[in-house]
Amino acid sequence: MEAVYPPRCYVCDDHFDASPTPAEHGSRLFAGLMAEHLCPTCAADFLPIGSPLCPTCGIMFKSSHGPDHVCGECRRLPRRYRSARAAGIYEKSLMTVLQQLKYRGRVELAAPLGRLLLAAFFRWYPGEFPDLITPVPLHARKQRQRGFNQAWLLLREWQRTTTEGRPVLPVDKFRKDLLVRTRMTRSQTTLSRRERLANVRGAFALKDKNEVKGKSVLLVDDVYTTGATVDECARVLMAAGAAGVDVLTVARVK
Repeated sequence: MEAVYPPRCYVCDDHFDASPTPAEHGSRLFAGLMAEHLCPTCAADFLPIGSPLCPTCGIMFKSSHGPDHVCGECRRLPRRYRSARAAGIYEKSLMTVLQQLKYRGRVELAAPLGRLLLAAFFRWYPGEFPDLITPVPLHARKQRQRGFNQAWLLLREWQRTTTEGRPVLPVDKFRKDLLVRTRMTRSQTTLSRRERLANVRGAFALKDKNEVKGKSVLLVDDVYTTGATVDECARVLMAAGAAGVDVLTVARVK
C-alpha cells in the first residue's frame, strides 16, 4: 500500500520512504521512533538535551563546555521540585509533532512520543523508580474540548511497554487523576514568567492527600516552558507530605 500511497511527512508534508533508516545527524532514537511519521530530513533536526545543563530545572546551556551547574534563574527562585528533565529541545520537528498531537488530535503520535519520553526517563533517572507517576492534569472543561489529556496519552504508552512479557514499570505506580485542576486558567503561551506563576497559583489540588505522604512522585507533561505549572503542582504535592517531586517532559523550551 505504501508503494501506491507513500506516507506524507507530518512536518514538511512531502511523500517519503517510511523505511526505518537512521538519520545522518540528530538522534537516531527519534528518527527510528518517527520513521512512519517524519521524513529522514525532518527527523534529523531533533536536538536532544545534554550537558552542560542546570541540575535543577534542566535547561541546557549555550556553551558546550564546562560542567553542569545551577542556573541563575534557579538561584534567584528556588523550585519546589527536585529536578526537571526532558528528551529534547522544543523546536523544529519535535515542536511540530507535539503541536500536531495536542492541537490537531493526531493521537497516533502519542505512541512514539511516549516511547521517546520513556527512554528519557531511563536516561535521566536510571534505577530510580518513583513511588507514583502522574500527568499534569487538564481542567475538565478543557479535556472535554480536546478529548484527551496528552500527558496521560504519553504515560499510557509506558503502561503498554513490556520486556520479556512484563511491564517495564509496575502498573500500580501510575495515577491518572492524582492531581486535579480546580479552575480554568488562561493559556500560558503568551504570558511572561511572572504572569504564568500568578495564572496557575491555586489551580491544582489533590484528590487524596494521604496517597502522596512520604512518596516520591514523577510528574509528567509534554512541554516545559518556564516551569510555572509543574512547580505549582510540586508545591501542592510537597504541601501534602510528598518525599520529593521530579519532572519529566518530552520537550523543553531553550
